[in-house]
Amino acid sequence: MPPSGRARPLWQSGHFREAVTAAAKKVNAETQNKVGRRDVSETKLFKSAFSQDAPKPGRPRLRIMASDGSDTFRSLHRGAMSFAEGCYAGIRNPSSHEDGLPELPEHQALERLAAFSVLARWVDSATVES
Repeated sequence: MPPSGRARPLWQSGHFREAVTAAAKKVNAETQNKVGRRDVSETKLFKSAFSQDAPKPGRPRLRIMASDGSDTFRSLHRGAMSFAEGCYAGIRNPSSHEDGLPELPEHQALERLAAFSVLARWVDSATVES
């Protein structure tokens, strides 16, 4: 299924790499909006947002589940933080910073969009802890 939002026209015109980059930018922007931060983005944003530390003034946290001291809580948040770092370091950055890369095959672009979709769902479903 093709992406929605600003990635759709890029996808429909066969610009799969650019569509993935647009989706990555959208997830970043929506996360910044949710936590009310414009001072950090991408890896730093997600490391702060999914940190297991208590929130600090101007640094709210995203909670996928309530903090109950369990291994599950720690695992979910550590995993979300690491997954976000991997998405931006391994998918978004090479696509955005390397000129002359060949176009992605559609199936590879879909896999990359799926990764950002998982991250977006976690952000969307998380509660903000201030």
